[in-house]
Amino acid sequence: MCNEDCFIFYTVIYKINLSITVLIMKLIESPLALSDALLIAKGRHRACYQHPDRPELCIKVHLDPYDDLETIREVRYFKWLHRRKVNLKGIADYRGKYPTTLGMGYVYELVRDYDGQVSKTLDHYLKNFELTEPRINALTSAYQEFKQTFQRHYISMMNLKTYNIVYKRESESYGRFYLIDNLGSANLLPLSYFFTSIATRTLQRKFMRFESLVRERYHFSINS
Repeated sequence: MCNEDCFIFYTVIYKINLSITVLIMKLIESPLALSDALLIAKGRHRACYQHPDRPELCIKVHLDPYDDLETIREVRYFKWLHRRKVNLKGIADYRGKYPTTLGMGYVYELVRDYDGQVSKTLDHYLKNFELTEPRINALTSAYQEFKQTFQRHYISMMNLKTYNIVYKRESESYGRFYLIDNLGSANLLPLSYFFTSIATRTLQRKFMRFESLVRERYHFSINS
């Protein structure tokens, strides 16, 4: 008859076997197949693909597998925010990583409009006046809400670009901005993560710089 020590021994063996089984399953996972048909956008360092099985997600892969410092920084900051349960409204959230046929893939929320279309960048709207004109109030209101959310929660980011923000149409007359890239700080010691006064000043500078950029490049006042 098995005594308590025997029971503990077999429990430990069972857990070890279970862990080994899980590890083996991960090692033999088939990589997700990514193709040009799934390509959403391509930048200087990464390409973004629609997840082949889950339409609410996208996968970012590096064009150069050794040029991953930006993603590592961003993922670390996402994990930092998750641990602190920070409100991530206005940010395309990070969901983990998964091997793909194009290398390691980093999985994010894919922002879509109310009609199911992938949300367009702010750059797309500002370059097409026929799209901007009927949405001037909606765009400026969405920007104010976006700005206030980042300032309220002291969220760090790199310099804002119009192609790193998408406008999610939640109806024909209302929408929200979402940051889809360049979250976190590039500083070796990111003091803005830990000191709200530094985060506040940094955000003020970045938003002022962004508003000036939009005025100069698109002749549009996003902060009206």
